[in-house]
Amino acid sequence: MALLGDQDVGIFVSTGGFTNDAESEARTQEKRKVTLLDLEKLFDLWVQHYDRVAETEKRLLPLKPVYYLAPSE
Repeated sequence: MALLGDQDVGIFVSTGGFTNDAESEARTQEKRKVTLLDLEKLFDLWVQHYDRVAETEKRLLPLKPVYYLAPSE
């Protein structure tokens, strides 16, 4: 558990998702900025910013590109 001050920013990560109550509480915060990241959002951010992640951190969750033929337009 963590306590956030009025001017703090909180990022909560849960691989199991969040309850409706948790999502509602995060949305209704007036003074504090609270962001909830489930596993899907965390992965999307990891992929989006992977090229800017340090090599030592990339070893924690390495990605390999997969190429496929796209249909011609």
